[in-house]
Amino acid sequence: MRGKRVRSIVALLISGAAAAWFLSGVEWSALGEVLAEISAGWVVLAAVILLGEFLIRALRWRVLLRPLGTPARVTDLWAAQVIGAAANTLFPLRAGEVAKPLVAARRTGHPVVAVVATAVMERIYDLFGMLTVLLLMVVVLPDDAQGEGELVTNLKLYGGLFGVFAISCMAIFFFLATRKDSARHVFAAILSFSPPPVKRQFMNLFDGFVAGLGNARDVRGLWQAGLLSVWMWVNGALAIYCLFAAFDMDLPFGAACFVGVAIALTVALPQAPGFLGVFHVAMEKTMLLWGQEAAPAQGFAIVFWAVSFLPVTLAGLVAMWQEGLSWSSLEAARPELPEGPLPEGAASTATGPAAD
Repeated sequence: MRGKRVRSIVALLISGAAAAWFLSGVEWSALGEVLAEISAGWVVLAAVILLGEFLIRALRWRVLLRPLGTPARVTDLWAAQVIGAAANTLFPLRAGEVAKPLVAARRTGHPVVAVVATAVMERIYDLFGMLTVLLLMVVVLPDDAQGEGELVTNLKLYGGLFGVFAISCMAIFFFLATRKDSARHVFAAILSFSPPPVKRQFMNLFDGFVAGLGNARDVRGLWQAGLLSVWMWVNGALAIYCLFAAFDMDLPFGAACFVGVAIALTVALPQAPGFLGVFHVAMEKTMLLWGQEAAPAQGFAIVFWAVSFLPVTLAGLVAMWQEGLSWSSLEAARPELPEGPLPEGAASTATGPAAD
């Protein structure tokens, strides 16, 4: 309990400081003029596209759960996804990480430990999708975007180098994970020079990913999950591109890819529920980096936050009410979920005959 309180206090302090920093730089009259001139149609389209991301997530999750044998309904997994997103926005301590597998297990009848194993796979596929969008940014960015030639040159060079390196590392990870126990010692040897906490974290990811692979018999499922992950991240970049149009910002699609990667890294930081403050500062600084004035950059940060979290939180609240969930019930269920390394037997529980 003490550790939870400390994490909550640190998160509140970070978000509070970031929110104060953001608000201190706002010129309200200029911001009001910017918000009055945005195109509502593009904003609505961006909101719909971002809400559609959770349908893609549900489709991918259905693929990852397929080795359990009994097909899961997309509507049930969509409900679990939006409930998880709403819980992360409204409640502290990443409550969505409890809510999502709990709802999925209830609705599908699959063991909770098996659902948690696929949640580890989701993180790996999310990383794959993010890196793919990073490489897409390198490909589609023009050599000179609105005078930001040096920025674009550096992004194409260093983004490309990092993207190729990271994708190569992921390819090695996938190769070793599909070999399971026979390759675990090889992966451990690769991590032998890393600090113990880092090694432990990556070994947990490796074990969790192996547990969710379904003995690698569903090769078609691996490809489907990968393609859906790429689609999901391109979908997010497309929503950001629509917001560029809403604010009449003459920025290329590659800039939208960059913004998508930047905000994904930002929301992973410790912060208070609602992602207030940190999100806004990160978006404002990112848009300033792309040559925008302060008021449009701040307006973009506010509107992007709104379309990213308000629609899915509303949908999640409705689904949460239908499910009969509350903060107290989620906290009560937290000890039932495995933390850290998956328990002994998780791999056999989480995998089974691959279903076509």
